[in-house]
Amino acid sequence: MKIFKRILWAILSIAILLVLGVYLYLENLKPVYKGTVKIDGLTDTEVYFDTIGVPHIFAETEQNAMMALGYVHAQDRLWQMELLRRIAAGRLSEVLGPDLVELDVFFSSLGIDETINKQVIALDKNPKVKKLVKAYLKGVNSYIDNETTPLEFTLLGIDKEHYTVKDMYYVTAYMAFNFAHAFKVDPLLTYIQSTYGKEYLKDLAIDVDERTVYQENYNGETQQALANVTTLLKKIPFPQFIGSNAWVLSPQKTSTGKVLFENDPHIGYAQPGVWYQAHIKTPNYERYGFYLGLMPFPLLSHNRDYALGMTMFENDDMDFYTLQNHPTDSTKYKTSTGTHTYKYIDKVIKIKGGAEKKIQIKKTTLGTVFNSQLPTLDSVNPIAVQWVFNEKPNTVLQTSYGINHAKSLEDFESSLRGFSSPGLNFVYGDKNDNIGLWSVGQLYQFDKPVNTRFILNGMDSIHTQKTWIDFDKNPKAVNPSKGYVITSNTQPQAVEGELYQGYYLSEDRAVAIHKKIEEKEKLTVSDVLSLTTSHTNTVVLNNIKAMIKGLEIKKFSPYELLVLDRLIKWKGDHGLLNVGPTIYNKLNFKLLKYTFKDELGDVFFKEYVDSHLSKRTQNKYIHNPNSIWWDDVTTPQKETFKTIVMKSFKESVVELKAQLGENVDEWHWKKVHTVTHEHALAKMDVLKKILNVAKTPIVGGNETINNTMFDYTEDGLYASNAGPSSRRVIDFSDVENSYGVVPTGQSGVFNSPYYSNQAATYNSGKYFKMLMNETEIKKSENLLIFE
Repeated sequence: MKIFKRILWAILSIAILLVLGVYLYLENLKPVYKGTVKIDGLTDTEVYFDTIGVPHIFAETEQNAMMALGYVHAQDRLWQMELLRRIAAGRLSEVLGPDLVELDVFFSSLGIDETINKQVIALDKNPKVKKLVKAYLKGVNSYIDNETTPLEFTLLGIDKEHYTVKDMYYVTAYMAFNFAHAFKVDPLLTYIQSTYGKEYLKDLAIDVDERTVYQENYNGETQQALANVTTLLKKIPFPQFIGSNAWVLSPQKTSTGKVLFENDPHIGYAQPGVWYQAHIKTPNYERYGFYLGLMPFPLLSHNRDYALGMTMFENDDMDFYTLQNHPTDSTKYKTSTGTHTYKYIDKVIKIKGGAEKKIQIKKTTLGTVFNSQLPTLDSVNPIAVQWVFNEKPNTVLQTSYGINHAKSLEDFESSLRGFSSPGLNFVYGDKNDNIGLWSVGQLYQFDKPVNTRFILNGMDSIHTQKTWIDFDKNPKAVNPSKGYVITSNTQPQAVEGELYQGYYLSEDRAVAIHKKIEEKEKLTVSDVLSLTTSHTNTVVLNNIKAMIKGLEIKKFSPYELLVLDRLIKWKGDHGLLNVGPTIYNKLNFKLLKYTFKDELGDVFFKEYVDSHLSKRTQNKYIHNPNSIWWDDVTTPQKETFKTIVMKSFKESVVELKAQLGENVDEWHWKKVHTVTHEHALAKMDVLKKILNVAKTPIVGGNETINNTMFDYTEDGLYASNAGPSSRRVIDFSDVENSYGVVPTGQSGVFNSPYYSNQAATYNSGKYFKMLMNETEIKKSENLLIFE
């Protein structure tokens, strides 16, 4: 009996020690928010963490502040930094295994490596910027050398490596790629045209038409295709940039008599989220900013003098070219300029748990050959991808430094020159009552009209010869007479008769924002806060009217009439208890499926339905009952608009009833529209519970101002995969009472108190104050001293 008790005590003791060991290990993973840190060369610097985990850095010099920023950024987001530097570098399979090899090949084949080497060298020409970049990196690497290893590194067996300037440029390359919608649209449109003819292009919203709502310009006067890319890119363990809203109101449109500034960039949801907030104050510099992982200067920021933000320009900066193989020499190829010799670049992709993969990238005068490594472009001849990011010098670090150190509106605009890719709309507002909007990116044009949304012919000089456009001809609006600027990813107005091609989004959000701003002579801060979280889309109501014209109501059962009644009475709101969006989105997906899938097939239909092109086309094709798309090409009979609409509506009713029950008034949007912020490693159920920020219903929908977007699926569940990555409202009548919020929290460390502490506030459409008052900040007990 004594032996049995001893065994039990021994087992219990081991269990206690094990639990204690796990507890101590997990506690050791937590970021340190108070105490003393020693970094060689860093003194007289204090970091106060406020109630939501934002570090407020007080330093004697900006260089010291950047070292401290690098350190605190790393302790909260080192895992995110690690992912970011690996994506565009083609190094994910090195730590995540063979499932990511295809993605690594994809990014390697873009020809990024050579470009980034040039960008690193070019930074030497700006020693002021490089000095701060190095200081930031010193802070990051000091954390790596002296502090705890993140859980993700331990689980994957990753050795920590110092970060370099080159890693930063890989982050900017990934950001630039996010805007390259050409991978989805160009080959798809080429496939449609070559397979079915130009008639099938007429009802696709490819070019501007009567429904286009322009992003206005003002300067003192009035002015077989690439398959399954969507599936591949969904493997990227980091959110993608998608769209955005921003508007800036001049004093003539505000009740405060000062500028009101709003910005909410739309980016894929993930945990941690994209932005890290930090506030820096030195005797000569102050900025409250939102930072990308491993980036030392913010792309969203403000101080007491001016605010800046961004949306996606959505311009076309990537083209595909079909070349010709040389008939006898495989080392050569032909373009419109003659016969050339390939330049070969060898690269090795390391694979966790497997043999390394050796690839050879072929570079041409028109870009790298893409279908040699990713054989999804259906062509016997090489197809090259030409990207502005690789063609023109990129100054992301220099530009982001410049816009955060501007002394005037003119200085701010000057800082934007030389920024080539990705295309961004920068918005601006200041204490001197100036507002502005600049569409920034290196633009180009051809001597004769060329539609760059198709695969181009590399043997045709009309397609290969282009002229670079001077920055002064980029779209912009500075202090417009109407008193406000808006950007929501729509087509910019023509500049000197030139409409710049791109993958612009539909008019839905632009219509809603314009309407709300014009409803009142002057808007309050409360009005702007409310507008940012608005979820009413009136454009879809016009689509419903068009759909109804195809319904034969006499053939409806009483139950179907009840469903139709709820749809007709819907006002376009996407609140949690609304029924209308549940019905509309089920019906809309059915219509898309029965209209386009027969021509496109499973893979191409998926590419199409998740694209910007589909969102624009939804608002166009439904209004043409004579469209060629209505016929199902897989059947002998000819289907009509009425055939497809009736079939789609009846099937929608049946499926919704089976999914959500017989009571139509219980088909609440909250039952089908939810959000889960997923961690990159949350594949196992146990890790999902620990690392994911839990699934919850969320208001909004596709192309509402509160753009909590989703992909269509057969199951009628619309998991929001992207939305406002931050919401910011800055009032220049009272800058210290400006507001912001992010989807989850500051920290990427799962047991940090700031891991998900903003989620409930974000989901409810509320905000936190972005603290800038030094007295208020220094009330915090969470003080980290660097000495």
